[in-house]
Amino acid sequence: MNPFTRQIRRAAGLRRNAKLFLLMTATSALGSGVFILFLNLFVLARGNDTAFLGLLMSTMSLSALLLALPMGVLVDRAGRKRAMVIGGLCSLIGTLLLALSPVDWPLVAAAVFYGSGNALFMSAGPAFMAENATDDERATLFSLQSGLSMLMAFLGSALGGPLPSLFGRLLNVPAESATAYRATLLTAEGVMAFSLIPLLMIREERAPAPERGRPAFSLRSFPLRRDVLALLAPELVLGLGAGLLIPYLNVFFKQRFRIPDALLGLTFAVSQLLMGAATLLAPVLAERWGKVRTVVFTQLASLPFLMALGFVPVLPVAIGAFWLRAMLMNMAGPLYTAFAMERVREEERGTVGAMIGVTWSVGQGIGPGISGLVQRSFGFPPLFLTTGTTYLMASLLLLALFGRAEPRMATRSESLAM
Repeated sequence: MNPFTRQIRRAAGLRRNAKLFLLMTATSALGSGVFILFLNLFVLARGNDTAFLGLLMSTMSLSALLLALPMGVLVDRAGRKRAMVIGGLCSLIGTLLLALSPVDWPLVAAAVFYGSGNALFMSAGPAFMAENATDDERATLFSLQSGLSMLMAFLGSALGGPLPSLFGRLLNVPAESATAYRATLLTAEGVMAFSLIPLLMIREERAPAPERGRPAFSLRSFPLRRDVLALLAPELVLGLGAGLLIPYLNVFFKQRFRIPDALLGLTFAVSQLLMGAATLLAPVLAERWGKVRTVVFTQLASLPFLMALGFVPVLPVAIGAFWLRAMLMNMAGPLYTAFAMERVREEERGTVGAMIGVTWSVGQGIGPGISGLVQRSFGFPPLFLTTGTTYLMASLLLLALFGRAEPRMATRSESLAM
């Protein structure tokens, strides 16, 4: 049986809970794709300035960052399904407040609700997937979840594009008015609300109590847990490198190539589509090489395309390199998360998943500020070189820490089978 057929059979044979989780993910991403596309435009159309918009965006991100660890502990104590339901309700409350509030100050509270909901999903999702798939299915499920999120967000952006014009005609208001954007956001929220239906249909089994003699995971023991620190270190280096450059690639295209907005939007939309498709292929490579080696290989393979994007002054080459870099780098994420969930005990997965998210966010928080100063003084070339170096360091660190972990596991599994 060829690897592609095997992956299709594994996807078809996933447990009921896993399939419901994927349905929830797809529905939520479809609505989120529309919501995120027009949220900024709605805030500006209602009369707010870019400084207030920046405050809202920062509040969402900082809320998710600051609440991630407490939410991770909540996930491990309250259960995965209950945490995801609470997270979904928090996100819906936040989006409704953002769309309906007639004054400004509740929008900041709405951003906190939205960020806390994201923090709960960031903690509960990986733990839930790890516990509702076998060892053979885990890479398939994680990659399907990530790939479906990207593909459905792309579909949401494509389908949502005409909605403001449609509501403008129906409500007899300008297409770029706050009223038309508000109706579009409420439509997106309706789609997101439907994602709670498959989530409520999930039947969660009660997690087993910690083994006697093994203390439960505690944030106090975090600095002493070398196994957890080893999982976090590559993510910190990778997140810092990504934060230096990736949020500014649209600015790079505009400054370097004077690319028109229509082509810029198409370039990034195709990138998202290709990332989703590539993520679905990742389990095929993981089955052949193992999760860690696949992550290291795809990250290293992306480096030549990163350098071509930064230093080849030909627009078609830059766009092709941009697409290939994005495909290769984003194949790795779900596989590493699946691997990390396998390395810790079941009752720790929500907290450790939150820690991985926080570590990535720390790098993403530090990088953009440094990048702005570098751009002002030196332009983009040092950023491409630094980001490439951090990607290389993260890959080599991951290989040094875990390069032999999966072969040992495979050997042990084979001996048990014999």
